[in-house]
Amino acid sequence: MEDKELTLDFLNVTVAHLIDEIDTTRDYNKSIWHEKILSDQIERLSVTALLLGSLLNKLKEVD
Repeated sequence: MEDKELTLDFLNVTVAHLIDEIDTTRDYNKSIWHEKILSDQIERLSVTALLLGSLLNKLKEVD
Protein backbone atom coordinates (compact mmCIF):
# COMPACT_ATOMS: atom_id res chain seq x y z
CA MET A 1 0.00 0.00 0.00
CA GLU A 2 2.89 2.35 0.75
CA ASP A 3 4.29 1.78 -2.76
CA LYS A 4 0.94 2.75 -4.27
CA GLU A 5 0.84 5.97 -2.24
CA LEU A 6 4.40 6.86 -3.28
CA THR A 7 3.53 6.16 -6.92
CA LEU A 8 0.42 8.32 -6.73
CA ASP A 9 2.40 11.13 -5.09
CA PHE A 10 5.07 10.86 -7.80
CA LEU A 11 2.45 10.95 -10.57
CA ASN A 12 0.71 13.95 -9.02
CA VAL A 13 3.98 15.88 -8.92
CA THR A 14 4.90 14.79 -12.45
CA VAL A 15 1.55 15.88 -13.88
CA ALA A 16 1.79 19.22 -12.06
CA HIS A 17 5.26 19.81 -13.50
CA LEU A 18 4.11 18.88 -17.00
CA ILE A 19 1.17 21.26 -16.82
CA ASP A 20 3.52 24.01 -15.63
CA GLU A 21 5.91 23.21 -18.52
CA ILE A 22 3.05 23.45 -21.01
CA ASP A 23 2.10 26.88 -19.69
CA THR A 24 5.72 28.04 -19.61
CA THR A 25 6.38 26.79 -23.14
CA ARG A 26 3.24 28.46 -24.44
CA ASP A 27 4.20 31.76 -22.80
CA TYR A 28 7.75 31.47 -24.12
CA ASN A 29 6.49 30.76 -27.63
CA LYS A 30 4.26 33.80 -27.59
CA SER A 31 6.99 36.12 -26.37
CA ILE A 32 10.03 34.85 -28.29
CA TRP A 33 9.03 32.67 -31.24
CA HIS A 34 6.06 32.30 -33.44
CA GLU A 35 3.74 29.93 -31.66
CA LYS A 36 3.51 27.70 -34.73
CA ILE A 37 7.24 26.87 -34.64
CA LEU A 38 7.05 25.10 -31.27
CA SER A 39 3.41 24.01 -31.30
CA ASP A 40 4.42 20.35 -31.76
CA GLN A 41 6.31 20.51 -28.48
CA ILE A 42 3.25 21.90 -26.70
CA GLU A 43 1.10 19.19 -28.24
CA ARG A 44 3.47 16.42 -27.05
CA LEU A 45 3.57 17.88 -23.54
CA SER A 46 -0.22 18.11 -23.47
CA VAL A 47 -0.66 14.50 -24.61
CA THR A 48 1.85 13.32 -22.01
CA ALA A 49 0.07 15.23 -19.25
CA LEU A 50 -3.30 13.81 -20.33
CA LEU A 51 -1.94 10.25 -20.41
CA LEU A 52 -0.32 10.60 -17.00
CA GLY A 53 -3.49 12.11 -15.61
CA SER A 54 -5.48 9.19 -16.97
CA LEU A 55 -2.99 6.74 -15.47
CA LEU A 56 -3.23 8.54 -12.15
CA ASN A 57 -7.03 8.27 -12.20
CA LYS A 58 -6.83 4.53 -12.97
CA LEU A 59 -4.32 3.97 -10.16
CA LYS A 60 -6.62 5.75 -7.72
CA GLU A 61 -9.37 3.28 -8.64
CA VAL A 62 -7.19 0.25 -7.82
CA ASP A 63 -7.51 -1.01 -4.28
